[in-house]
Amino acid sequence: MENNLLWIFLLVPAAITILNIILPVAVRKYLNLAGLVFMLIPVYMLYQGNPGSINILDYTVFAADKIAIFALTFIQILSFIIFLFCLKGVDKSVEGPFMTLYPLTVAFCNGVVISENMIAFLIFWGLSGLTVYLYGILGKTHEAPGTAKKTFIILGGSDALLIFGFVLIWYLLQRSTMDISLMQLPLVSTASYVAFFLLLIAALAKAGGFPFHTWVPDFTRDAPVESAAFLPASLDKLLGIYLLARMMNSLFTFDFLINMIVVTIGTLTVITAVMMAMEQHNGKKLLGYHAVSQVGYMIMGVGSANPIAFAGGLFHLINHTIYKSNLFLAMGSVEKQTKTAELDYLGGLGSRMPLTFLMALIGALSISGIPPFNGFFSKWMIYQGLIEQVALIGTGYKIWLLICLILAVFGSALTLASFMKFIHATFLGKRPAIWNEIKEAPANQWISTGMLALLCVVFGIFALELPLGLTIIPALGDAGIILPDFTGLYAPKVITIMMAITALLAILVYRLVRKTRYDNVYLGGMEADDKFRIAGTSFYNEIRQMNPLKYIYSMAEKKYFDLYEAGSKTTFAISRVIQGAHPGQLQLYLLYILLGLLIFLIII
Repeated sequence: MENNLLWIFLLVPAAITILNIILPVAVRKYLNLAGLVFMLIPVYMLYQGNPGSINILDYTVFAADKIAIFALTFIQILSFIIFLFCLKGVDKSVEGPFMTLYPLTVAFCNGVVISENMIAFLIFWGLSGLTVYLYGILGKTHEAPGTAKKTFIILGGSDALLIFGFVLIWYLLQRSTMDISLMQLPLVSTASYVAFFLLLIAALAKAGGFPFHTWVPDFTRDAPVESAAFLPASLDKLLGIYLLARMMNSLFTFDFLINMIVVTIGTLTVITAVMMAMEQHNGKKLLGYHAVSQVGYMIMGVGSANPIAFAGGLFHLINHTIYKSNLFLAMGSVEKQTKTAELDYLGGLGSRMPLTFLMALIGALSISGIPPFNGFFSKWMIYQGLIEQVALIGTGYKIWLLICLILAVFGSALTLASFMKFIHATFLGKRPAIWNEIKEAPANQWISTGMLALLCVVFGIFALELPLGLTIIPALGDAGIILPDFTGLYAPKVITIMMAITALLAILVYRLVRKTRYDNVYLGGMEADDKFRIAGTSFYNEIRQMNPLKYIYSMAEKKYFDLYEAGSKTTFAISRVIQGAHPGQLQLYLLYILLGLLIFLIII
């Protein structure tokens, strides 16, 4: 207990969780809030000196280098901001368990990041996955129990592979250490490659990377929207990419082929998820697919073997947690006011919920990579790093990497198109009459989304000074990754001034020459009812009918690309075969015994 600073990140949220079991719900809220505010203090103290380590029975169990401090920082900041949204609006029927689970989740995620010991890491990693399942069963849709089970099986199965992978590393290193920072396994044997890919599966499943991503859009649709912003959009992304960064930087040594495999997985994550997002009509599921798509850029950056792209991948991780939490919470505000997240039934809410509209617009511009918002800078760094890497590799790898880069840029364009749909379908267009009395979200909700929107702007304009300069670049330097003096040929402050001048000129021209006439829509000589209103999703229905996309979308709807569904069907098919082979006839069982004995004798 001599180094109390690291203990704080575990003991304070754990103690709050225990107290919440017996306290009234109203008290739990403010105890959680007080605890989350308090947790910002040790985060600040981490930057004032070496936090040291915590030893138990002569084993180093907890420690924090600068990459861990980077992850800890944003776990606490995001947990605090998202919880402001939760102060008012959480479904009353689940508010009690939700408030108890919240600090427990923070404790487990903190535990993952500061765990130096392999066993401690595995324990906290598994417990953090368990909380995702517990949040899933709080959902109120008919599909929520099935989605929670799906989430548990995918994350739980990948956790089992993670355990096997770490045990394999420990065995291959001749049991020399259980300290994760001291493990460095060269990929020179089949077993070492197996260990790498087992850990990669766990990281991809946690972060929501292809092809282990299918739990994310279902979870975001069915679980409480606050937990969607809290976990798959934020903390789970942090943990998954944190593990991937450790793997690519220190846990293993390998040749460039492994980097290209990881970059390709990132590219597939970007393009497949954004194509699925294009055709979604449920706002939360659309955001869920984009939560998957954006993780592809992080995987590409971290897996690229280029310092600028690596830094860009970590920066994009932080940017994603900010703008995606903003978008989920903005959609949550709309859902709480209208009782629906179906885009076909929304529209025109911008004038009724102007603050929520503004915050969602900033989040949409950020995720679409529009300068000077934060999403552009991190993508720019990834692109530049990949282009630099192209100049350093052989011809075959050049073509391979350029294809990945082109697909990633195309995915960014599709993201912009998808969020034009999201913003128009929710906040613009003609408003159905039933929403004419809708009011702005409560103050705690727009303050929370407003803080996240502000970070989108600040982290875009002052990226070099704040997130990069204070956290990411020092963390990478501590890990032996040295960035050049510049982190991308991009001047955010100059771009901001130019964009501001352009916007002001556009407003001026509009004011001087606008000639706008509003007419009612008539059908058969009568004013058209709401059922004839063209929803914001209508244009994108045409994409669904294009060749060959309509066949791909049809197969996706039938779950042909869902590993969980494919695995379930295979498992049940094998089960039926086994059941059919056991009709209860004694002579058949005797035959099985004789066949088994014969096989055993042949093997011997």
